[in-house]
Amino acid sequence: MADQKGDFIAGVVTGAVLGGIIGGVIGFVLAPRLSKGSAEGQRRDPDRLNGTSATPERPRLSASGESSSGDWKKWENEAERIAQARRTLEAKIAELNEAIQATRAQLLVKEVPTPAAEEKS
Repeated sequence: MADQKGDFIAGVVTGAVLGGIIGGVIGFVLAPRLSKGSAEGQRRDPDRLNGTSATPERPRLSASGESSSGDWKKWENEAERIAQARRTLEAKIAELNEAIQATRAQLLVKEVPTPAAEEKS
């Protein structure tokens, strides 16, 4: 019995060591690729990782103090599209919350024993 227990512990230790070595090698090989991908994404959209890119960036004024009306129009359209999507999602979440509350109420009604059911018991 002691021999089987020793074999089991040796197997667990061996598996943990081998798993750690294999995981380390895979991490070492894949880490440069993953960090390169996230660095490229960060250069393309710097606000992506901290979650502040939900609204489009406003057009900048040129050196003469003017900005093309097309840029502003695109920005307004994009901002309105995002606001509409946000409102739609909020409405859907409210709908789901109502459905959850209704289901919870139905389940609570079924769980509460009625006086007739108590008399039968």
